[in-house]
Amino acid sequence: MHTRGKPLGADVDLGGIARQTAGLTGADLANICNEAAIGAGRAKRSEIAMEDFDTALERVVAGLQQRRVVTDKEKRILAYHEGGHALVSHLVGNEPQKATIVARGMALGYVLHLPEEERYLETKEELLDWMVMALAGRAAEELVFGRVTNGAADDLEKVTQIARSMIFEWGMGESVTSRTLRADNYSLSEETKRLRDSEQSRLTDHAFDESLRLLRMHRVVLDRIAAALLDRETLSRGELVELFAGVEPESRSSDAVGVIQVLGGD
Repeated sequence: MHTRGKPLGADVDLGGIARQTAGLTGADLANICNEAAIGAGRAKRSEIAMEDFDTALERVVAGLQQRRVVTDKEKRILAYHEGGHALVSHLVGNEPQKATIVARGMALGYVLHLPEEERYLETKEELLDWMVMALAGRAAEELVFGRVTNGAADDLEKVTQIARSMIFEWGMGESVTSRTLRADNYSLSEETKRLRDSEQSRLTDHAFDESLRLLRMHRVVLDRIAAALLDRETLSRGELVELFAGVEPESRSSDAVGVIQVLGGD
């Protein structure tokens, strides 16, 4: 509907764009199509190309590109931070579409993920993988430089919120699986509150340790990705695939969603 009347190039895959925009509103979709048309106009093309849609999608999702002056040391840290996110994303089966150390919005760099389907349910395993992926930037800093920066503040906040919801509301802990442990439940005993907090800490600490383990195992690939980011600043999906060559994902938790488990009988 939003591309009606707009001249589209032969390489434009509307089905692929639709998969990448799962969950966006109609206004977001209209904005993406308009931004793509503006991009084609700026490039003096008579048709809108797929690259125009890619740029428009990134602009709408991640914000406007901003040039900020960062030191060479900071660029090196950013390259490993975002490289860690990209590599671990691949290792847990959540393939990144782009990695960059060019600032957009408030972020100095980021790894872009675009869902291929609209989902409302997530399994415990998927949430655990997401935390491992989110903490990979900080894990890469510690592994390579022996210290961490404040660049992971947003990652830490998101991971804390996920772990909190898993334990407090979704019954996804190891000890308490059949009831919530909400913070506003004043009937909880002090012992139960301690259990709740320790379960939350266990999830986040395990996720960070798993990020470190994966990055140590694939340190050569991490160095390769960081070097490419320092050289090119932005890596496309195709370039990331080349850098991941020979490295198979260790987790595909989303593949098992909705699959009925058949248990063996006598």
